[in-house]
Amino acid sequence: MNERAKYKLIGFIMMFGSSSLMGGIGAFARFIDAPGDFVSFWRNFAGLLALSLIFLFIGGFKKVRETRFSGTMLLSGIFLGLLSGLYCLSTQYTTLANASFLIYTGPIYSTVLAAIFLREKLNIKGILCIVAVVVGMLFIVGIITPEGLTLDLDPKYSFGNAIAFASGVAYGLYLFFSRYREDCDSNVRSWWNFLFGSLSIIVLMIWHHFFLQPLSYTEKVNGVTQFDASGQIITHAWNLFTMPASSWAVLIAAALITGFGAFYLLTHATKRLKAGELAAISYQETIMASFLGLLLFGETMTVFQIIGGTLIVVGGVAQIFFSTSAAGKEGDAGKLPDEQPGGQSADPAQA
Repeated sequence: MNERAKYKLIGFIMMFGSSSLMGGIGAFARFIDAPGDFVSFWRNFAGLLALSLIFLFIGGFKKVRETRFSGTMLLSGIFLGLLSGLYCLSTQYTTLANASFLIYTGPIYSTVLAAIFLREKLNIKGILCIVAVVVGMLFIVGIITPEGLTLDLDPKYSFGNAIAFASGVAYGLYLFFSRYREDCDSNVRSWWNFLFGSLSIIVLMIWHHFFLQPLSYTEKVNGVTQFDASGQIITHAWNLFTMPASSWAVLIAAALITGFGAFYLLTHATKRLKAGELAAISYQETIMASFLGLLLFGETMTVFQIIGGTLIVVGGVAQIFFSTSAAGKEGDAGKLPDEQPGGQSADPAQA
């Protein structure tokens, strides 16, 4: 395996690790008495704090100052915050299946945008891999079941579906804009992503609290959401200063693992992999979420979900094989992106 193939393989490992860590947020959130967008804020803010602390010891801020800042770096950070913040918000206004399906359309958008604007070629093998993982996702999140399609288009969910769709667009745009500026050090890019991601969620929380409804959290017992006699989810007004210590402990763990760890690896992966390659691995998150549901809460997987998980694994492994094989055939000619002074030159937002 030559250096190009190794470079690709490391990118796939990083993407697999990132999506696996992100798949744990649902399990953590069940033990946090706080609104979802507040949890999303900490996933980014913890990354900012952790990376800033590391930079103080290794002199990382010098590299931040030396790196040319551009519009695509700003946009990737904003959309990183919006993809998780909008998703959490959407779950309060639509079904979980709808919200999950709509955010996972994001990698498809990024693949199409990268093919158009970045000229990232997508061959038939890559298309088949993406089709396999997308169909697998539809099975595992419950959109396709033995009873048929469960996507609920009831008008009462229109607002929630629109927000969930926006979260998918944000996800796609994050992956797309992250493909620019390959000359930028990934640690520096991560720091900017965490900063603007945190700020974007603060704006989202203000809009949520003052223009939609006051921030609240769902009542849970041993991680299980509670319902009242009429079948409605029981919620309580949220107060930052009365959050129990146990919630803070779980929140910090969730922020470091599913925020700092997951998003840091994701930033590194987006530098090494094309949009289509990222898409083929991103749905691993749904497998991890289902596995944790089974392990921690006894939530058994249906036959359709098992089939879906298998499709995601097969599609992802096939993409890794095809991409590393192609990279190996290219030989060692030329430089890797890390070695190139210009990187991805077609930056439409050089500011």
